[in-house]
Amino acid sequence: MAELTIIGIGNRLRGDDALGPVLIDKLREVDWPEVELVDIGSDAIGLLEHLEDRHKVWIVDVCQMGRTPGSIVKFDPEDADMVLDQDPLSLHGLGLAETIRMARSLQMVPEEFKIIGVEPDSIQFNTQLSQAVQQAMETIVKEISLELQHAAGKPQILL
Repeated sequence: MAELTIIGIGNRLRGDDALGPVLIDKLREVDWPEVELVDIGSDAIGLLEHLEDRHKVWIVDVCQMGRTPGSIVKFDPEDADMVLDQDPLSLHGLGLAETIRMARSLQMVPEEFKIIGVEPDSIQFNTQLSQAVQQAMETIVKEISLELQHAAGKPQILL
């Protein structure tokens, strides 16, 4: 099993919501043998099959947190106020909050479980990543690179 599983969530057709899958594409440009890269698209329930028997899992998704577009917040799911809004199906079918609650009830939550949330600028259909979210993605790629190099005892080389 890989040292780290990185899961990208999002809809490639909805502007900044494409962050998760686009980040996974970017990470696949480098051979990371100790990393499992997973693009689950926009169906958060698909997350469940990638949690079991994993030690360290990071989820990357856009999160509306009321911050400046492109802001990055890394948090433990239990530290966040993941409140269901008026549309419990969200952009991801069954929403991320509901899926994480289900994973907890099924005792499937990994030992280290982080969400890397990025504030979107626009999630309109048929648009590209905004400049703010594109810059955030580059920052996340560098953070992941440093984390992996540190874990492997290798010199820190930024992508």
